[in-house]
Amino acid sequence: MDAFTPNIISDPLPQHFKAPALEMYDGNLDPDDHLESFRVFKILYWYSDTLTCQTFQATFKGAARRWFSSLPLWSISSWEQFADLFLARFISSRRCQKSVVSLMSTKKKRGESLWSYIDRFKNEELEVRDLDPMVSMHATISGLLPKLALKRSVAKTPPKMKMEFHKKTQKYIQAKEASDGNNQEREAKRHNGAPEKKRKSEDHYHNNNNSKDNKKPSALALAYNQYTPLNSTQTQIMMQVGGRNS
Repeated sequence: MDAFTPNIISDPLPQHFKAPALEMYDGNLDPDDHLESFRVFKILYWYSDTLTCQTFQATFKGAARRWFSSLPLWSISSWEQFADLFLARFISSRRCQKSVVSLMSTKKKRGESLWSYIDRFKNEELEVRDLDPMVSMHATISGLLPKLALKRSVAKTPPKMKMEFHKKTQKYIQAKEASDGNNQEREAKRHNGAPEKKRKSEDHYHNNNNSKDNKKPSALALAYNQYTPLNSTQTQIMMQVGGRNS
């Protein structure tokens, strides 16, 4: 910590002090993100400027640690100066910020679901700094396809706030999901019902044939079911047959 002036080094850490649970910075990530995250802890725990300097350098590792160690003796005398030096050194690691113009080019693709488009748009607008909510809302609407029911609805009744548009969007997404679910259910019933109907038809055909077979006796059965009743006993018949042979 040779880069700090004596007034910073001499200020003792508070009793029971714990360093913030912050991701270590190695120079590869956006320095603005790391600095803003640290400032939250500074405000939340009422860090003094001297305590802020001592704690912030403890979040460095790798290239960031080597940079801090290479700073001239007593070259940092305040927190503002330390923050400015940090941003100037790692400015090349800043994430490229998108503009509103680039956001306006985000359009819903043909065949893309409404949910997917809204989710993709939200990820895009996170890259735009200081984005006005109304500008975001109008850019979202502009990206909708002309024939989409949601776009026709907001054209007829324009939402006054982004939250109002968000609620309407959620209703259209839920309605579309419900409609798709019903269509899938009907399609499944149609496919599953066809074989069952065919089986019933076949069963009915076989039952009818079996019924007809049961009601109509065969020709052989009719031949042996129709005969002339005997008027003599079996013994008398045999005697008559024997007399004829003799």
